[in-house]
Amino acid sequence: MEYDIIIVGAGPAGLATGLNLAQSAPDLAQRTLILEREHHPRPKLCAGGVLPGAEVCLRKLGLDMLSAVPSVPVQEMHLRFEGRSVVLRREPACFRVVRREQFDGWLADTARERGLAIQEGTRVLEVCPPNGPRHRAGGDVLDGLVTVRTDRGTYHARAVVGADGALSTVRRAVVSTQAPQVARVLEVRLPAATGARTGRAKRAIFDFSWIPDGVQGYYWDFPSQDGGQAERTWGVYDSRTYRRVRATSLKPVLQGALARAGRSLDQHKLEGHPLRWFRRRGTFAAPHILLAGDAAGTDSLVGEGISFALGYGEVAAEALRAAFADGDFSFSGYRQRIMAHQIGRSMSRRAMGAALLYGLRNRRLLWLLWPLIGWAANRFFVGWDWGAE
Repeated sequence: MEYDIIIVGAGPAGLATGLNLAQSAPDLAQRTLILEREHHPRPKLCAGGVLPGAEVCLRKLGLDMLSAVPSVPVQEMHLRFEGRSVVLRREPACFRVVRREQFDGWLADTARERGLAIQEGTRVLEVCPPNGPRHRAGGDVLDGLVTVRTDRGTYHARAVVGADGALSTVRRAVVSTQAPQVARVLEVRLPAATGARTGRAKRAIFDFSWIPDGVQGYYWDFPSQDGGQAERTWGVYDSRTYRRVRATSLKPVLQGALARAGRSLDQHKLEGHPLRWFRRRGTFAAPHILLAGDAAGTDSLVGEGISFALGYGEVAAEALRAAFADGDFSFSGYRQRIMAHQIGRSMSRRAMGAALLYGLRNRRLLWLLWPLIGWAANRFFVGWDWGAE
């Protein structure tokens, strides 16, 4: 089966690419197929923080998340280091917390309503670029087209978008060898404590106290909800920005933080997943193939991904529209498009912030600098639409 475009992955990056195509190039959208391994609404491990930048992207598509997806507003962000705390406040919210299965399911339903074809329950096994070694071997390939082999058959397309996450199958067709750039995440969801104060329900905690101990990230505590019932999402993010620093076990960090809050991991499911972070000089494309979202790389400072995934969708759709208009599928300018967009500039700033912050492992120095670090976070790194542009 042959299409103009195949998008692998029906998460925010893949669906945003399709939705932007439906808006700016509806003829191409009609010849686009989105392949998804799971079935929506599918469980998705994610803290679920949606920054204002995501709402900006959605409004450009004529979408109102607040009226469609249950969310919990976070009005205060507490950035902590060993007893020192910097509080960031925004109205109506610093960010909102959603359940990813609900958010992604809404985007998928919207994509279908706008005429996009989504084929679920399809696992991509291999992607063969035109003139690649496997492509030259013959078989079920067509000249000038990318071959996408799945457990439900073989597909061909003039362009393929890899939006299939940190462990992307499409990425393997673009990048054969590259230095590892994958962060670690552990998280657990627990019912909110009985009688929790109203103010706490609108507060998120980011505690960086474990940086000197080798955790290049933070412990978090977010409000969340499930079917209208209040929850808290707890977790640890370790960027692994500096690979030579010995990796610290994350589970004891999470257990200790929960214990200090009077909570326990006993009888609760602890889950983990990788997250690929952005490198300015990383690989984002090859002839006939684009990468988007976690497959391309996202924020390394705090691991925020949803707003950047939606932004990637804007950039990828514009690159695809230009390729079909010009007949040039080299995608040689895709990196420049990313860097010129707000998400590229913000991810570059955050990568620099991660290198600076996680390179500071002197406990006393971090404690003294924490108010300045909090100011910098508020001014330059928290959100790509908060006055930093």
